[in-house]
Amino acid sequence: MRQIYYYSMLLLCPLMTLAQEVKLKVSPYVNATTSIKEGLIEAGPELNWEKVADGKTFTLRPSIRLPLTNEAENVLQIDRFTSTWKSVLAAQFTKDNTQESGGISRHSFTGQFEYGHAKFTYYPGGDQSFSISNGKNSYAFEIKYAGFFSKGQSGAAQFSPQFRLRYARDWQAASEVSVLNTPSPGGFTTVSDLIVDPPSVRPVFSPAFSLQIYPGKGNFSYSPTIYYDFTGNSSDNGPFGSLNRLRLESWIFFYPSVTDSPNVKIGISPFLSLRTKGTDSFNKAEYGGMITLKFGTSFLQFL
Repeated sequence: MRQIYYYSMLLLCPLMTLAQEVKLKVSPYVNATTSIKEGLIEAGPELNWEKVADGKTFTLRPSIRLPLTNEAENVLQIDRFTSTWKSVLAAQFTKDNTQESGGISRHSFTGQFEYGHAKFTYYPGGDQSFSISNGKNSYAFEIKYAGFFSKGQSGAAQFSPQFRLRYARDWQAASEVSVLNTPSPGGFTTVSDLIVDPPSVRPVFSPAFSLQIYPGKGNFSYSPTIYYDFTGNSSDNGPFGSLNRLRLESWIFFYPSVTDSPNVKIGISPFLSLRTKGTDSFNKAEYGGMITLKFGTSFLQFL
């Protein structure tokens, strides 16, 4: 019963996720881009090559991704001294088969590589006079496909199937624990919050599929989505040895203005997460709800 109350509150007080993207053309083939999404800022050039007659576009995006805040100090952390940066290289190829008359058909393929280096400091045994610092390399690979199909008529339905494969091996710092300090001469004992365990890494492989549907009229679109996450054992390279979870979502997006600014959308979805292999700190079945507010995204963009 407590679980039902907890997730009822989650539905009433959901997490708001903001996303904003800005693009500025600096030459016929180069754009300067900046995006803010899920607490991260990503900036870099975007290089475009187009063959309009063939409906082909190739885009290359090298960029740097940084966290907007420091979790411990809650301050902006976008200078060159941050230790949690990531470099990202993404390449996208789009083939538009749309003709002057008839239906609309478009296919887009994206490959992305991410690399980052972070320094982790911890205090074995809780001794503040002795610390160990290690630098660790994190990386990820991602492949995406997005299609778009419509009859090309006024009021015709629009469909956008989207598929993603992602592999990530990201090092994470251990959680802080409370450690008793040596008593003062007056007999007073204080407590410090320290990280006493070394960082850890668990590889994750995550396929995902979403079908974006716009009925052609009105201010709503619909997006059933499936994720399946494979998580490996600590320090392994393979992701298939430990934990599997299936996640089901069913998004409904509202567009305040479909004609003037369709890239602003508000979404709500229930979710169901099922553990199909292994153990973790969550229940075998978890459920709840989410709300998201997105800016600067394509009309039916999701994954």
